[in-house]
Amino acid sequence: MVALALLAGCTGDDASGEPVDPPPDDEVALPAPEPAAEPPPLELAPEPEPEADPAPPTPTPPPPASRDGLIAAAEALLSGAEGAAEGGDFSALVVDEYGREVLAYRADDPLLPASTLKIVTAAAALSTFGPDATFGTRVEVTAPVGGDGILDGDLVVIGSGDPVLATAEYARWVYPARPRTPLEELADAIVATGVVQIRGDLVGVADGFDGPNVATGWPDRYFSSMDARYADGLSVDAGLRTILSYPAPPPESEPADGADERADGVEGPDRPQGLVGTAGPPDGVDPDTDPIVRVEHTPDPAAHAVGELGRLLVDRGVEVLGEARSGEPSGPTIGRLARVQSPPLDELLRFAVQRSDNQITDAVFRAVGRARTGTGSFASGDRALRQVLDRYGIEHTGARFADGSGLSRDDRATTRLLVDLDRAMLASRHGATWSSLMAVTGRSGTLESRLRGTIADGRFLGKTGTLQDVTGVVGTVRSDGVRRYHLSVIANDAGAARWVSRALADELIVLLVADLDACAVGVSSGGDGVLGRPPLSVSC
Repeated sequence: MVALALLAGCTGDDASGEPVDPPPDDEVALPAPEPAAEPPPLELAPEPEPEADPAPPTPTPPPPASRDGLIAAAEALLSGAEGAAEGGDFSALVVDEYGREVLAYRADDPLLPASTLKIVTAAAALSTFGPDATFGTRVEVTAPVGGDGILDGDLVVIGSGDPVLATAEYARWVYPARPRTPLEELADAIVATGVVQIRGDLVGVADGFDGPNVATGWPDRYFSSMDARYADGLSVDAGLRTILSYPAPPPESEPADGADERADGVEGPDRPQGLVGTAGPPDGVDPDTDPIVRVEHTPDPAAHAVGELGRLLVDRGVEVLGEARSGEPSGPTIGRLARVQSPPLDELLRFAVQRSDNQITDAVFRAVGRARTGTGSFASGDRALRQVLDRYGIEHTGARFADGSGLSRDDRATTRLLVDLDRAMLASRHGATWSSLMAVTGRSGTLESRLRGTIADGRFLGKTGTLQDVTGVVGTVRSDGVRRYHLSVIANDAGAARWVSRALADELIVLLVADLDACAVGVSSGGDGVLGRPPLSVSC
């Protein structure tokens, strides 16, 4: 078994048009053996702006005959929720595929959205880049590589915001299910050019990213719980330092000096970051022994990233004489040595939405800001998301996007904004991709255990949101045909409203599936439920 300990390092506060980013310049030939020719990489540059929300068919067909009964049943559920919530703050909205309201309760009140905000970030990313875009991380040099393999200058690693660049150790021991851009592939590509010694520094550069690396409205506890990470355009292991250590060897075998813990990029002035190789199990310890795994924050993600790359280069026989650091290189770069590309954007977003990954969505949020405004930051992310909402004609008065994950206490969104966006994205050219991003009741993601075994199992596609005082959900109730419903329920309350809103959302989803399937709806005989009334009883 692997032991995992979390160590908090630091704390923080509770377009139609052509792409704006041109493709990178062609590689400059270096005296060293040149890397094999490669096709021009796909860069993260905006694709044309989203088309306008298509008009519904004309004339719009009348609502089904069941609509009046559905509205009455939904309002009865809402009435029970109002009483049971004990004055708690919550909002609810249900519309059909044409946008006709079935239920609306304070749908225009801006509330803390928690992770339901991730669908706004995902929509902006899809509409800006397209599902097939990838993040590129490239390595450039400030001097030619000699025929003897010596680089008498800096090796510069330039990030474009890839949130899943990661070491093999992180992938194996910390988060195996997470998509990954293998950092070792970058090291292998550098070695393949013939580099044997680097006399300058390893310099990490977050190209086009600026501003604070912490969003406003992040409480201290988000860092101690590892929910929040320091943001940068170049990072490794989701902004964490992965530390492996091994149990002491048996008494009869003396451990080698320094072999009891992997030297993998220690932060601080006492020793260089990542410029020594990986230490495996100590002498006398079975090489198959599982390590003890610890992770801690990296307040300077770019420096940590090049430190980890330096460690991998040393493992591959490259001598690194300089230090690993972030900032400016000692001179201008003269050519590219290597690059690595992330998995496609839709794969990253699918994981981030279904698993509610904060670091991926915050990184993508800042990358969208960079593409649309020229600078990647939390502030530009807010502006970029508003641009996308404007293009889809979605009202966002009162909304605020302090980050892309929904962690911030400063974030605000309305259930109407979320429902309108869900409906617009399904009607857009990205509709099929959009559906594939969502968790599914009883099947996947954060909805895997919800409504399992009911008629709603597999019928609701959406995103949840949870904080200590927030419970929310947004998504689509689907049918086998063209009919569907869009729903969002959010509560901001540390008391009863949180649980009441969840029960209300679940009961509404069941009710909407029953309507789509023409099932008979009654009430159960098991006594009052969370909503102060008997739960629904459905017969199909």
